[in-house]
Amino acid sequence: MGISPVRLTVTEDDLRRLSPGAGRPVLDAALVQLGSVMAGKMTERKAILWGHDLQRTYADSVSRALALAEAPTILRMQGHVVRLLDIIESFDLGTIAQPGGQGVGSLFKVFNRKVDTMQELETARGELDQLVRLMSGGLDELLRLREEFQANARAQEAMAISIEAAALSALYLSEHFNAEEAIAGRFVERAMSLTQTLAQIRGDDSLRTAQVDRPIRMIAAIQNVTLVSVPDLLTALANLGSLRTDRSVTPTEASEIGFKLRHITGQLQP
Repeated sequence: MGISPVRLTVTEDDLRRLSPGAGRPVLDAALVQLGSVMAGKMTERKAILWGHDLQRTYADSVSRALALAEAPTILRMQGHVVRLLDIIESFDLGTIAQPGGQGVGSLFKVFNRKVDTMQELETARGELDQLVRLMSGGLDELLRLREEFQANARAQEAMAISIEAAALSALYLSEHFNAEEAIAGRFVERAMSLTQTLAQIRGDDSLRTAQVDRPIRMIAAIQNVTLVSVPDLLTALANLGSLRTDRSVTPTEASEIGFKLRHITGQLQP
């Protein structure tokens, strides 16, 4: 009869000797991982694949984060922001302010993209109102997107514990199987690879934070612009549109509208 395989007996002190700074969750996870190892059944193939699934899961989560960053909601909102800025930056108050609201700009419309006639001002005002409605309607989607970013970030943080534990376990196993050079060598390689993956996760902490915060920053900007700044601007533009054709915009009126335009631009630009 053959000898029955025996599970490894590993203590916390064994692991602390290899990694004195390891935290309790890492040590507990490593003890669980090592508790499943049957000493008599270890092969080079098993050593090569040690922790491989953890690294693949992390790679999938990175791809997931990149996909979320390019989600249709983000791209659509960015498109609305770009269009709103394009309209805001196209206002030519100096020309609009001339009596009659036409100005010399109307003679050169084929050559510019400026809003420099009262008719164009009305058209732009209508599109601004449309953009406000579209951007306000996307806030729930942005909140759901933030929740997905948060869930993905939490998953990566949990993976960090498992991956650090797998690296520590691989280091222990490289010593345990030191009499079997091929297996020991593979475990050393896996310990190094897993440690590199752990460093990537730790190094991406600020990126994960930025990804989670991005929808909130976008929501805050959209709320401030769509609920406060743009309605205020639309009111001012409506007042311009109601001017008599023989009365030009005063420097004070033009200055106030210019300030409102710059304020909106500052809120939306990164």
